[in-house]
Amino acid sequence: MGKYAAKGFQTTGNCVIIHTDQFEMFNWRNTKKILFLIACLSATLSTTAQRKGLVSSDILLKRALEETNQHHDYEKAKALCLKALSQSPDYTDVMLLLGRLYVLTGEPQAGRVQWQLVLRKDPKNMDALQYLINLEYSQHRSSEAICYIDEALSADPRNKDLLMKKYGILQENNLKSEQEKVLAQLSRLYPNDTKVKGLKEEYLAQQRKEEVRNTPQQEEKPAPKPKPDPKIVEKERLTNAWLAARKRGDKEQQIALSRRILELEPGNRDALNALINTYYSMQRYEDALQWCNTALLRYPTDVDFLLKKTGILQDLHLYDAAAATAQQAWQLKPDQRNRQIYEDIQRQRINVFSQAGQQDSAIVIINILLQQLPEDTALLFRKSALLEAGGHYTEAATLSRQLMTQYPAVNRYQQAFTDQLMAAAREELKGTSPAKAQPLLEEVVHTDPRNLDAWVSLINLEHRNGATQEAIRYCDRALSALGNNVIILRKKSALLQETGNYPAAYAISGQLLQQQPVDTTLRRMYTDQLMSHGKILRDSSAWDSAIVVYDKALQYNPSDTLILQNLANAHLALKQYDSSLIYTNKGLQLYPQDKSLLMKKANTLETLKRYKEAAATAASLQQLDPSDKSLRNYRDWLQSKNYRNQLGIIHLQSIFDNGSRPGSITSLQYLRFHNRGSIGGRINYADRAAGNGIQLEAETYYTHNKSNYSYGLVSWSNADVFPRFRAGYSLFHNFGKDWEGELGARYLRDDSVSTWSGVWSIAKYWNNYWVNLRGYVINEQDKWFQAYTLTNRYYMNRQKDFVALILSTGTAPDDRSRNYQFSRSVNFFSGGIGAGYQKTIHYRTTLGLFGNWTNQHIGNGKSYNQYDIYLTLLHNF
Repeated sequence: MGKYAAKGFQTTGNCVIIHTDQFEMFNWRNTKKILFLIACLSATLSTTAQRKGLVSSDILLKRALEETNQHHDYEKAKALCLKALSQSPDYTDVMLLLGRLYVLTGEPQAGRVQWQLVLRKDPKNMDALQYLINLEYSQHRSSEAICYIDEALSADPRNKDLLMKKYGILQENNLKSEQEKVLAQLSRLYPNDTKVKGLKEEYLAQQRKEEVRNTPQQEEKPAPKPKPDPKIVEKERLTNAWLAARKRGDKEQQIALSRRILELEPGNRDALNALINTYYSMQRYEDALQWCNTALLRYPTDVDFLLKKTGILQDLHLYDAAAATAQQAWQLKPDQRNRQIYEDIQRQRINVFSQAGQQDSAIVIINILLQQLPEDTALLFRKSALLEAGGHYTEAATLSRQLMTQYPAVNRYQQAFTDQLMAAAREELKGTSPAKAQPLLEEVVHTDPRNLDAWVSLINLEHRNGATQEAIRYCDRALSALGNNVIILRKKSALLQETGNYPAAYAISGQLLQQQPVDTTLRRMYTDQLMSHGKILRDSSAWDSAIVVYDKALQYNPSDTLILQNLANAHLALKQYDSSLIYTNKGLQLYPQDKSLLMKKANTLETLKRYKEAAATAASLQQLDPSDKSLRNYRDWLQSKNYRNQLGIIHLQSIFDNGSRPGSITSLQYLRFHNRGSIGGRINYADRAAGNGIQLEAETYYTHNKSNYSYGLVSWSNADVFPRFRAGYSLFHNFGKDWEGELGARYLRDDSVSTWSGVWSIAKYWNNYWVNLRGYVINEQDKWFQAYTLTNRYYMNRQKDFVALILSTGTAPDDRSRNYQFSRSVNFFSGGIGAGYQKTIHYRTTLGLFGNWTNQHIGNGKSYNQYDIYLTLLHNF
C-alpha cells in the first residue's frame, strides 16, 4: 500500500480486514503517521548509517535487546532498532523487536504495522503471527485474531496451542459451528489429551443445557411478531451475505453484494466504504479511485473519503494529485491533524524522490515547505542531507555549518559537518585517487579526535594500499585518542594476524575475549589465530608447541571437534597414543556420532594394534552410514585382524585328452594365525587313473622382520598318486619400492628317484597390478632342467580381489597336478596358460576359481593336453 495508507484499509497476507462505520471502521491516521515517521527516520539515518557502517545491524540489535530486557529503556531501544533498519531494511528480527517496543510504549497500531511488514516479507513467520494474534485478541478484534491464527495453522496445522486459542475465541464470540469444527479437529489430532477431553465434555454439556432451554413449554404461547419491512429484511440479508462472503474471502461476491445494497440505498456510506476497501485490497486501485470519486460526488465535503482518495492516489504514484487532495481536506477542515497530513504527504514525496535518487525534485518540495515553515530546522537539515546525497558536499556543509552556528548546543549539526567531510573522503576513496582522502580524514580526526569512523577509514586506507605496518601505527594513534576501543583493538589484532604475527594477534584478541566471553565473532577470531599458528607449528613438526596452542583454543571451544582432532593428531605424531585417544574420546563424549572422530579413534587403535576395539569403533562408524562401502570394508579389515583360524576346502579336477580318465585332488586344510605368521596342516585325497590315496602336508609362513619372511613345506604319502616325500623352503626379501625377491629350494622323492631344485623369483607392484616371475633349476639323476612361471594379477576392491593370468613352461616341483609323476614329465617340454578370479567377502570368506591348460610332450613327437580346474573355499574365524 504505500507509506500513507488510506483510511480504512488493512491488508496482511491472506487476512484482508475491512472496517466501515458499521463494521468497526479502522483509523489508519495513526498508521500513516507512524509509517511516515519510520520512513523519515530511516531516510535521515540512512546517511548516518553509511557514515557509521562500523556499527553493524547485529550489534545494534544486541544493544536494543539489552536496553529492552535489562534497562527497560524502550525509547532508546526503539532508536537503536530504527537505526538498524536504516542499514538493513529487511532485518526481520529488528522489525519484530521494534513491534514489541511500540506495544510496550502504548503504540499498538505501530507495533501492528511492524509485524505486518514482517509478514509481507515472510508470510509464514510464526513470531510475527503470534504477536499479531495476541495483539488483536487483547484489543477485542476477534475476527482479525482468528485470521492470523488460520495463517499460522496453514504452516503448522497440528499446533495444539493455536487450535486451543482459536477454540477459545470462537467460544467467546458464540460461533457454534466454527467452534464445533475446531473441537472435532482437536479431538481427532489429540484424542487422549485431558484438556481436549475436558473441552469436549464442557461443549456437550453446554449443548444439552441449550437444548433444554430452547425446548418450548406447552403452556407458553409465543407472542405474535410484527411483520418486518421488506426493504429492511433485504438489506439485513444482503449485509449478512456480505459478512459471510468476507469470512470466505470471496471478494467478488463482496463487491456484488455491496452494489446490491447501493441499489437499495444509493447513499449507503458503509457500502461505499466496503467497495472502496475491497477494490483496494485487491490492488484494483483504479476501481477504488472511481468509487472514491462516486462517494465524493454524493459527499463532496467528506474528509474521510478525501483521505481515502489521497492514499489511493499515492499508490497510483499520482503524488501531485494526492497532495492537492490532502490540501483540499485541510482546507475543508483546517485543523492540526489535516495540516499534518498534508505536510506528511509532502514529506513523503520528499522521501519518494530521495529514494528514487531524484534529490533535486525533493529539494524543490522542501523549498515549497520552507516558504510556509522557514524556521523548520528539520527541513533545513533534511535539505543538507539531500545535498550530501546528491554529492554536493560543499553546499551541504554550508547548511550544516549554518545550523551548527545557530544552534551550538545541538551536537547533530556538528556531527553532520564532520560526516559530510567523511562523505567527501569516501568519494575520494571510491575514485581513482584514494590518496586524496587521507588529508580529509586527517582533518576529521583533528576536528574530532574521537571520530571512530575516520580512524577506521584511515586504517582501512593504509591496509588497502598494502601498508599494513602503517595501518598498525594508525591503530596505535587511534588507541591513544579513543582508549582501548574494542573495534580498533580488533582491527589491530586482525592486521597482526595478516602479517603472520599470530602470538601478538591472539594476545590482543584473547584479552578482549576475557572481557567479552559471549562474543562469538571475537571467539572465532581468537580461535582462527590460534589455529593458524598451530598449523605453522604442526607443519614444522613443532608438536609440543602446537599442543600448547591448541590447548588454548580448546579452553574457549571445548566442543570444537577440529581442535580435538588436531590435539589428537599432535599427540599421535609424538607417538603419545593414549593422550591422542583421550582427546578423541572427549570429542566423542560430546558428539558420539562424529564420523571424523570415530575414524581417528579407529586409526589410533589400529596403530596400537588393538584391533578388537578398532573394529568395534569402525562398526559404530559404519552404522552411521550403512551405504558407505569403504567404511564397511574398513570394519571388515579390522575384524579380520582378530581372526586366528582358517578352514578351507580346495578341489583340483584334471581332464586329459589322451584317453586317461579324469583325476582329482580334494584337500581339507586348517591354518592357525599368530603374530608372526601362520602354521597349518592339510589332508589331500587324490583319485587318479593310477589309483587313489592320501597325502599329509604341513606348511608355515614366518615373518622375521619388516623386510624378510620365510615359507616352509613338508609332506608325506605312501600312495603312488602322490610323491612319497616333498619339502621346500623359501626366504623372501622386500627391497623397497614394491620390489620383492625370493630364494629357496625344493626336494621331491618319487619311488627311488630324488629331485632337488633351486627356486628364485622376483615380484613387483605397480599400483593395483602385481607380476611375479619364478624360475626353477632342477637336478634329477645328474640331469638339469628348468621351469618358469609368470603370474600376473590385477587387484580390485582395495586388493581384496584379483583376476590372474598365468603363463608357464616346463614342469615345476610345486605343480600339484603333475608332481606325482615328476620324473616322467620333467624330461619333456610342456607349456601352459591359465586364468582365474579370487573373491574375498568381508575379509573372511575367500572363493577362487582358476582354470589352466597344459600341453605336455611325451616323446616321439607326441603330446597330450591337460585341463585343470581349481576351486577354493576358505573361511577365517
